[in-house]
Amino acid sequence: MDKGILENIKDYLKEKYNCHSMILYGSFANDTYTNESDIDIICFCDNILKKNDTSVINGRQLDAWIYDTSMLTKHEELLHINGGKILLDEKNLCTKLLANIGEVFNNGAKKLTLEEINFHKSWLMKMLNRARKGDVEGDFRYHWMLSDSLEIYFGIKGLWYLGPKKSLYWLKENDKQAYKLFSDALNINSSFEKTEELISFIVNSQ
Repeated sequence: MDKGILENIKDYLKEKYNCHSMILYGSFANDTYTNESDIDIICFCDNILKKNDTSVINGRQLDAWIYDTSMLTKHEELLHINGGKILLDEKNLCTKLLANIGEVFNNGAKKLTLEEINFHKSWLMKMLNRARKGDVEGDFRYHWMLSDSLEIYFGIKGLWYLGPKKSLYWLKENDKQAYKLFSDALNINSSFEKTEELISFIVNSQ
């Protein structure tokens, strides 16, 4: 990526929000971006309310989240910026922040209790049965169930869920059976049978 664009973005965010810290994360940080990718940046400022800036700068869509400095202590909520690249660090806080986030990530996700796991499995089966009704409410529950199923699977497996893009990529590289089932069920031309296979797989997973 053109460093000049990043400099322009950094100047824009600093001037508009008076940020003291900025970290680039996502596809532009790990060089997996495409022409359609947003530029994901997290900024920290003193005495500011949470904001999201989606301005277009130099032809690139920005997806910048602006947080108060107090957010720097909430490492688990910032796991999605793990492996990010520091753009601005006026208070020398970013290196420690990324190290702390990396430590939380490496320690692994909190394990669900058996009761919590059974609740999620029961919910999936309940939603699947309601989806069979074939009416508009059933259709709504069908999409709701599919949307939540990925995060539920990661929870059951005791893995961090970092959003659909990173999670699906992780499955592709590390759990090919699950990836195939999710890929088949989530396909826009998929059948109800493929969804049943996915939900059965999740419910029977440990």
